[in-house]
Amino acid sequence: MANRDTSIDPRLIKSAKKHFKKYGFLGAQLSKICSDAGVTTGAVYKRYKGKEELFEAVVSDTVDKMNSILSEARQVDPNTLSDEQLVTVWANTEENTKVWYNRLLEMKEGLGILLNCSDGTKYSRFHDEWLDKMSDIDFAYLKVLQDRGLADTSVTKLELHIMVSAMWQLYTEPVIHEMSDEEVAHHCRVAGRLFNWSDAIGIRTK
Repeated sequence: MANRDTSIDPRLIKSAKKHFKKYGFLGAQLSKICSDAGVTTGAVYKRYKGKEELFEAVVSDTVDKMNSILSEARQVDPNTLSDEQLVTVWANTEENTKVWYNRLLEMKEGLGILLNCSDGTKYSRFHDEWLDKMSDIDFAYLKVLQDRGLADTSVTKLELHIMVSAMWQLYTEPVIHEMSDEEVAHHCRVAGRLFNWSDAIGIRTK
């Protein structure tokens, strides 16, 4: 029995990333992905059912990491946190922004493909659905603050979702536009000044 050519997989994924990034899922052609990778379409179909499954292979690691962020956030019950801990979650936007950027930059290439190039795949709404889930988690924290008299009770779940969406765009635009590390560091400072969560949700101390 002939040995399976394991060199094909990394070459194919590398080529797929390049084509999906340049043309999007809909515009990328499997034949050209294969040609650039130096493999036949037959070799691809032995590994993947088609172009969409190949796209899934390209973004699967990023999808897993994004979902792990949600899983980690769900592990903490905001009801168990002290007042000080709850307030700290929303404080110092610049430092929190840096934490987010560090996480997102670790998956920069895959995230860029997922955000920009997924039209036509089952991931076309992944970003919106992920953001809905993160907003729900954030509102659980806000609701505890409100119930304890530590935040403006007039801020609704919908309003928070809109604000979280705006903040998320501040996080992802540097990834989409492939900012350098120096540009990202500067952007963190700007975002911290622009978006102050403590003021936005009316945090107050007793």
